[in-house]
Formats: sequence, structure tokens, C-alpha cells
Amino acid sequence: MRIGYYAILNYDDEYDKKEQKYGISIYFHDIPECISCARSEEEGIKMAEEVLKLCTIDMQVYKLPKVTALDDLQLKDNEKAYFITYNTEDLDMSKFAFYN
Repeated sequence: MRIGYYAILNYDDEYDKKEQKYGISIYFHDIPECISCARSEEEGIKMAEEVLKLCTIDMQVYKLPKVTALDDLQLKDNEKAYFITYNTEDLDMSKFAFYN
């Protein structure tokens, strides 16, 4: 099953892309407990995928929240949205101690 949600990368007001100073906060509008952070946009996208996997592992058993459309997200000036997806069949569950 393919799972996908919009990750919002929120760039600190003092963020300096060249020097990777300060940070980027990462959150998912549809999954409030799904948060992370990064020092670069590239790292932010990777961290968003990882935290999405961790937050939705157990949700798959229940009901996943509906995905909010990009047009319905109210982004601030210092935010960008990225659609993050993964395939549940590609997960190696042996990496998660609580599933062994």
C-alpha cells in the first residue's frame, strides 16, 4: 500500500541556506504527532519520510487520516510543502524491535 501526506518544512526566520545555519522544522498537517527537524532541505525531506513511516506504522491497522489537498493548506511565507510517500511493502519491519 502506498501512503502519502504533505510535509510542511518551516524555515527559521534566520535560516541561511548556504551555510545551513539554524533549522527547519518539519510537520504534517494531517498527522499532528508526526514532527521532526533538519539543517538542510535535502535532510528535511529524508527526515520527513522517516518520521512519516514511524508515525503511520500502527495507523495502518486502524484508519489513516484523510490527506488535505495542497490548495487547502495555509502555508506561511517561510514554509514549503512536499508530498512525501512510501510503499508499506518496502518496509523492513525487523528494524523495529517492537515487531520482533
